[in-house]
Amino acid sequence: MDSQTASYYARHANTLAVSYEQVSADYFKTLDDAFSDCVKILDVGCGTGRDCLHLLKQGKDVYGSEPSPEMRSKAKEHFEAASVTWQNRLHDASLPGLVPFDDGFFDGVLCTAVLMHLPEEQIFDAVYGLRRVLRHGGVLVVSTPQSRDDINPETRRDADGRLFTELPPAKLELLFERVGFRLEKSHTMDDSLARAGITWRTMILRRLDDASDRPLHLVEGILNRDNKVATYKLALFRAMSEIAQTQSHLARFTDDGKVTIPNQAIAEKWLLYYWPIFASQTLIRQGTSSTGADVAIRPKMEPLIAHYANRGGLSAFYVDWRSGRLGSEAQRLANAALSKLRNTIWSMPVKHAGGGGFAILQYDRNEKSVVMDASLWRELCLTGNWIQDATVLRWAELTELFNKRTVKASTVIDCLLTVPSAERNVVDARKFYTEWDGDFCVWTDRRLKGRFEVDHAIPFSLWRNNDLWNLLPASNSANREKRDNLPSYNLLQKRRDSIIHCWRSLDEYFGERFRNEARTLMGIQPLVESRWEIQLFTRFVEAFETTATQRGAARWEPARQTTASTAPRTTIAAAFDSPETERQIPFPIHEIGDGAFRTHLPIVASLAAGTPFQGFETRDLNWLEDCDWLEVPSSLAKRDRFIVRIVGDSMEPTLPKNSLAVFEWHRTPRRSGQIVIANIPEFGPGQDSSGAVKRYREDSTEWIFESDNPNHKTIRVSKIDIAYPILGTFVAKI
Repeated sequence: MDSQTASYYARHANTLAVSYEQVSADYFKTLDDAFSDCVKILDVGCGTGRDCLHLLKQGKDVYGSEPSPEMRSKAKEHFEAASVTWQNRLHDASLPGLVPFDDGFFDGVLCTAVLMHLPEEQIFDAVYGLRRVLRHGGVLVVSTPQSRDDINPETRRDADGRLFTELPPAKLELLFERVGFRLEKSHTMDDSLARAGITWRTMILRRLDDASDRPLHLVEGILNRDNKVATYKLALFRAMSEIAQTQSHLARFTDDGKVTIPNQAIAEKWLLYYWPIFASQTLIRQGTSSTGADVAIRPKMEPLIAHYANRGGLSAFYVDWRSGRLGSEAQRLANAALSKLRNTIWSMPVKHAGGGGFAILQYDRNEKSVVMDASLWRELCLTGNWIQDATVLRWAELTELFNKRTVKASTVIDCLLTVPSAERNVVDARKFYTEWDGDFCVWTDRRLKGRFEVDHAIPFSLWRNNDLWNLLPASNSANREKRDNLPSYNLLQKRRDSIIHCWRSLDEYFGERFRNEARTLMGIQPLVESRWEIQLFTRFVEAFETTATQRGAARWEPARQTTASTAPRTTIAAAFDSPETERQIPFPIHEIGDGAFRTHLPIVASLAAGTPFQGFETRDLNWLEDCDWLEVPSSLAKRDRFIVRIVGDSMEPTLPKNSLAVFEWHRTPRRSGQIVIANIPEFGPGQDSSGAVKRYREDSTEWIFESDNPNHKTIRVSKIDIAYPILGTFVAKI
């Protein structure tokens, strides 16, 4: 400790010897519980010997270190008064060195009210010193101030001149974890001397074994330092991490502290990982072999890839596979590929991870499972998202080396991020829900009347997952509002029966495909017929909660609707004086009574260019459940009129971005130069159209749509391609 702090303890040794005895019984109970399995204990900064004597009475072999001669002298007096020999137990030693003590000499170390008195530049060395004298698996108890209101923030000293380096508990915990400790318990305690404004944080930590108890470091070592003649080890840890994140219930915990993962599940991941690489028209080598195939799994996968080359590729195979409709030849080829993958997984990366000889991972031939320590599985569950990202990057870099930089890492990343139905493919689900008799929004229970979106319950941006259990019908407004957020726990529970109703219908329609995809989430083989829905829903909710925790995703519930009697009446002027996030004031149809198209107009879309809201092309402006309504002057409120939010800058300065404009429904041309909602085919004649706010004119063969902003190009559409070029004409800007 620094000289001013040491001077304080020298001057006040007698007073402190008395006041320190006022510690509560709870404090001693904390020590007894923490050191219950420890015999040889060091009390760092033992002061007047209070804690040493208590632990000695509990039968412990206790040693104390104290750098202040005056405090050490009082400790000797206390030992003698208690008829305890202090020779060879009380030492003149201090952090960070703790020089008299050998490495790993103690089962437990106590360091209470000490670290804060060290200069900040000594904190790391002090933490390392505590680690050095503690054996692997030993217990460390650390207590530091959590709050003090008597410290000068500039000098970091109290009125007596003692140094109090700022050590926020979270920062200190992270430092201990980075040098090899695991926090086991932490709690806040009141000051033992009953001083106002002072609380203490006590942490109980355990030193991990460098070789086996640091699972994340173990993974890093395998990914970074293990010799690699192929990309297998990266593929293995990517697969195990993905399973830990999305299929954690495949894991089976054993009585000896191990976890087993079916080799088949890893092989199925490998099939999807390597397919885009092996299907590439350019050879992308995955190993160092200079003779024959670069890796042994390629020759067994290539016939299956070739079989589907003209049948839709990986996406088509995935749907056929999950649906149980692989033809006999495709089934034979898939079985051969998966057999080779399973054999390669256990005989190569599992066997050789961490130096070889099944040192880190083992293989259970009877169960056909990969075996690992439970601590490693826990790490994969907690940090699997980051491990997956790391393996993809390192896989790409290693592949670039294998190919002598003729293949860029970016090309490999594109392959590795390719998944079946990489686009938000909801075609099958949309076809089903179009014909479905349920016809309700799963999140709001509103009637859909044939107008709906297929929502990824767990957003595609978080889980690139198009499994049927994850695809649910939602109203257009709910889908727009939810976006990439996760439904809240309360919303999931509230909508449980509706979600299960969707699943039952999907199960009845899709059969084996739905059940195969459900089993992927649930991590079990047969579904229990009598209660599969509850099993699936439990895993469904768990997937949301773990994703929210690990990915930091925002939670969502539908906007709460107020009752008609309490709903605030908001005028246009008030709406536009508000921040952008508040400008669209929701008025559900039941709140405005007979004001529809008399005092209020529906806000039906946000356009500059984008897919038009349902009802534009059919003049069906009565889909009122999905619309927010805005109060407008009565002169503007007429039947067939609606409000559009301008989200682009193509019509600036006439219609600035984020402005609201009133349009009237029309399908046929009006006067040249009029602002209209253009009906522009997005993918060619006969295809879906996009709406864009433009100025309209025409010549003999084309409809012409122009922007007021000169930075935007003119759009020309053949009159042969589209007969009705507009969806509405501009009335007024609000």
